[in-house]
Amino acid sequence: MKVTREQLPKSQIKLSIIVEQSEMLEYIDKTTQKIAKTITIPGFRKGEAPKEMVAKHIGGAELFNEAVEYAVNESYKQAIREQDITPLAQPIVELSETQSADGLEYTAIISVMPTITLPDYQKLAQSITKENAEITDEDEAQAKLYLQKSRGTQTPVSREVQSGDTVDLDYILTVEGKEFDKSEKMPVEIGGGKFIPGFEEEIIGLKAKDTKEFDITFPSEYHNTDLAGKLGHFAITVQEVKEVVLPEWNEVFAQELTKGEKTIEQIEQSLRDGLESERKQEVQTKYTQAIVDAIMATITTELPDVLVESERDQIIQEMEQRALYSGQSLDDALAQTGKTREALLEEALPQAESRVKLLLILRAITQEQQFVADEKEVSHRIHHILEQYSDKEQKELDMNRLKTMVSGEITDKMALDYLGNL
Repeated sequence: MKVTREQLPKSQIKLSIIVEQSEMLEYIDKTTQKIAKTITIPGFRKGEAPKEMVAKHIGGAELFNEAVEYAVNESYKQAIREQDITPLAQPIVELSETQSADGLEYTAIISVMPTITLPDYQKLAQSITKENAEITDEDEAQAKLYLQKSRGTQTPVSREVQSGDTVDLDYILTVEGKEFDKSEKMPVEIGGGKFIPGFEEEIIGLKAKDTKEFDITFPSEYHNTDLAGKLGHFAITVQEVKEVVLPEWNEVFAQELTKGEKTIEQIEQSLRDGLESERKQEVQTKYTQAIVDAIMATITTELPDVLVESERDQIIQEMEQRALYSGQSLDDALAQTGKTREALLEEALPQAESRVKLLLILRAITQEQQFVADEKEVSHRIHHILEQYSDKEQKELDMNRLKTMVSGEITDKMALDYLGNL
């Protein structure tokens, strides 16, 4: 067998393989023996009929085609072993136009994990300033207010809407002349800042049963990309205005909130501890992401299509899961916005590419720092995963692949933590 190797763009390798006559005849012979064990020829036991009779029984063309398939599979496995290649997926195989028992020629295009050159990420980390993790008095005040609201009462009022009220309203949203969304008796906390900027201000001063129409431009970074940056026309009807009465922040409130288990001072301490923990995690996550973004900006390696497409499919699958949680299918959600799956795949491409870059960065850092997943943790996670499958499904799982996946997830986390502590 002769193998010629050629490097292609996007981390692909092209192997040109020639299976010579002597090897091809051996593959034909082995194929004949395999077939002989599966067919019955009168006068012979299975596997004992002469090769000529086996070939005549199944037809020379079919025998040769099966021999070619066998030769390609076996020679390909031998070639990637000799070339020390670890494929990311099945190769794209193309046979030459003429094949015979005198020899076999074909090419195999293989996608492999690209090698990236990491920048001096420790130096990059030094150029990034970590934010202050201290909490403010305003943070504590908002946390207290949240708890008070959880025990507050709402009383319908006939006066005009004020900041702090809760309003139940109907609305119809029209975008570019077409109805985009509508809702009935949707609760809106006025002054809570949880809706589109400017929306709550339009409601202040209205009373129950009042109607109003107004336009608002959605933020350019709005989570729904079909609305981002667009002008929306709202037609609203106020159904009810409710005044929120908050309990006083005192020992009586503490007793009711914790059923007598904590004092108001202990509640305040718990709030501070929780806020500090959340803030530290937020700052740490933002700092780590800034380092990752800085590293990612230096990566110019062409990404294998197979990796990008795999991540893109994963993104779409995650979207489908979120849609199901909201009580509809992804196709139903797309139908409401007039978007196609093809458009969604196109939109998911940049995110998929970023995910692949992150994977390459973390794996390169893992290799450089020689991170190794703890076997006990790997076993624990695999055990947890297997609990989600039936005995029959477990038998069909590729355990080696599962172990590799779990180990990779663990070392990826180790690499991220390492970056976050630079």
